Amino acid sequence: VQAVEYFHAGIGHYFLTAQADEQYGLDTGVIGGWQRTGNAFFVWDAATGSALPVFRMFTVDFASKAAHFYTTNVAERDYNRVENGGHWTYEKIAYYLPPSVGGGCQAGAVPIYRMFNNGLSGAPNHRFTTSLATYQQFTGALGWAGEGVVFCAPPP
Repeated sequence: VQAVEYFHAGIGHYFLTAQADEQYGLDTGVIGGWQRTGNAFFVWDAATGSALPVFRMFTVDFASKAAHFYTTNVAERDYNRVENGGHWTYEKIAYYLPPSVGGGCQAGAVPIYRMFNNGLSGAPNHRFTTSLATYQQFTGALGWAGEGVVFCAPPP
């Protein structure tokens, strides 16, 4: 299935979902203010091969700016849920992807870069992209922190 990225100009946040019902709500305005960015990549909707569950975390602890965070790392999930001030709630398994190994992906896989806004919008927000140019723009000129390749998507 395809994970699609959305942007909300009012809060300056990015959101990623592979769920058809969420995409429908965002595309039709039922969940208002979000627009597709054109950024998308393929994911698995069930466990397969070396793919791990991608845990989706959620917080509303930063005024009206809700945020989501995605990781395959159980320790990172638990740290953000419990030890990092308890601001994050585990929502669900969003989809399945192989994690990067040593900052890279196996031949044929598509690297997915993760970057962090450093709280520039008044709340934490991460963005995920397969575009090295987008990653370099955000981590250079726009002041986001680069977190490198964190997942590997199947080829289109």
